[in-house]
Amino acid sequence: MKFSSYVISSIILIIICLSCSDESIRLYHPPQEDPEPEPEIPEYYWLLKTVTYPEDNPGFSFRYSQEFTYTDNDLMKTIQSSNIKDSAIVVDYISDKKVSYSRLIKQSESTIYYDSLLVFRNDKKQAEYALHVRYTERTSNEKVSKQVTINDSTTFIYDDAGYIKQLDHYDKTGVTSSLNYTENYTIKDGNITEITTTKGYRFVYTYDDKEYAAPSDYCYEMPRNTFNMASTCWLMASLPFLSEHMGTKNKNNIIQAEIIQMEGERKYADIKYNYTFDENNLVSQIVMSGTTKYNKTFENYITSFSYIQKEKKKN
Repeated sequence: MKFSSYVISSIILIIICLSCSDESIRLYHPPQEDPEPEPEIPEYYWLLKTVTYPEDNPGFSFRYSQEFTYTDNDLMKTIQSSNIKDSAIVVDYISDKKVSYSRLIKQSESTIYYDSLLVFRNDKKQAEYALHVRYTERTSNEKVSKQVTINDSTTFIYDDAGYIKQLDHYDKTGVTSSLNYTENYTIKDGNITEITTTKGYRFVYTYDDKEYAAPSDYCYEMPRNTFNMASTCWLMASLPFLSEHMGTKNKNNIIQAEIIQMEGERKYADIKYNYTFDENNLVSQIVMSGTTKYNKTFENYITSFSYIQKEKKKN
């Protein structure tokens, strides 16, 4: 009897299962909807927009604040000085191996300077040499004259790791006997630790253990930015943006620079650098304090930086 009941129950269950259509099953088991995709979080990067220096100066070679614009593919396009006499510097990436910089300076109502700098780069995009030419245009009694008044050049040599190891400046392009200035660089642990110059100065640098912040090149007395000891040529004296062409960057940030006059080992300057970073880990300001120009004391000389925020394009 029990067996008969079991058989009957099994048959009834089979009939019920077979009679259920796909639709009736769905009534009890509705299909799951695809989950909403996670919103994409945009990624950003930043380009340097401005470098600002205080109007007061504790003894450095004076440098004007600068503002930068860029092309659509993030190459530098113009550099505008805060000096009202200067037009914007126009940057032209002629090719991978040639970059030009040009500007106009209205010295007076009758005198205008046309400056041009042509940087020649090797296959590693390192500057091998740079040619600087200035044409001076003068107007007198409605007559205009234009002549070359500066024609100098600089060459650069690098080690196997791409760090600059020597810089030579010539008063006259193509005339080797016009060599008037040389810098030699010492590299240790991925950083430029010492620069010696033929003008009798030695720069000694101390570093932190943080990742190098590129805008720091714009601070006074940084490596690749010591040329003002030698010349008023605009190649290096006030335009440290050229450092982008001058080989491998430092690994870390400079926190102290000592400048020593090699004759008599007399300390010329001793500068400490204190970095402030924003929420995006970009250096927003660098505070300099210490001594400069024969131990003249100064405090809280602040170089400030601002940035352009750009969204990374998706592939």
